[in-house]
Amino acid sequence: MLKTIRWETMLKGIMYTILGIVALVIPETMMTVLGYFIGIVLIVAGAVSMISYLLRDAYQNYYHNDFLYGLFGIGAGIVVLYNVQKVVGMVPVLLGVLILVSGASKLQDVIDMVRLNYGNPIVMLVLAAVNLVLGFVLIFHPFEAVTLFFKLIGIGLIFSGVTDAFITVYFARRVCAYRKAAEEALAGGVETEENRDDKSEENE
Repeated sequence: MLKTIRWETMLKGIMYTILGIVALVIPETMMTVLGYFIGIVLIVAGAVSMISYLLRDAYQNYYHNDFLYGLFGIGAGIVVLYNVQKVVGMVPVLLGVLILVSGASKLQDVIDMVRLNYGNPIVMLVLAAVNLVLGFVLIFHPFEAVTLFFKLIGIGLIFSGVTDAFITVYFARRVCAYRKAAEEALAGGVETEENRDDKSEENE
């Protein structure tokens, strides 16, 4: 069975499970890791943009601001790395503002539907209410919302990792059982043919 197990799937399942436990038990750590990840991505993207600018021909760079964008990306990444907690704390607030804007837009669509007497505005009203509530929660309770979010992610990762490992072991056992049954059937067939040969020799 050990030869049949897909070890990459097992390792992925174990990794998902570990990350899920960390996100579920200590979501603050996952928030910090996310902040560092954002900072590193900004620095790498900025460096790639600057290198691309320097490697291109000067005529191709005309009216292109890749060097400026790269410099800004590297600077933003450094700021994020030095202020991880503040940046992570601002993310849910910014998301809350965006969700509020989306909810307000849906609410305006509801008003337009009522004024034009067009369609059923109930569904759009429910969606707008959900948007507004979620937006207010993210703005006024950002830490609790992000903590809950990472806990839900942790539960999902644990479920995914455990099920991946279970399915891998399950199929490995089924394959091994199938191979064993096939080998036994093949061996039985060979023995039957040998017995028939022996009987024919005795008859002769």
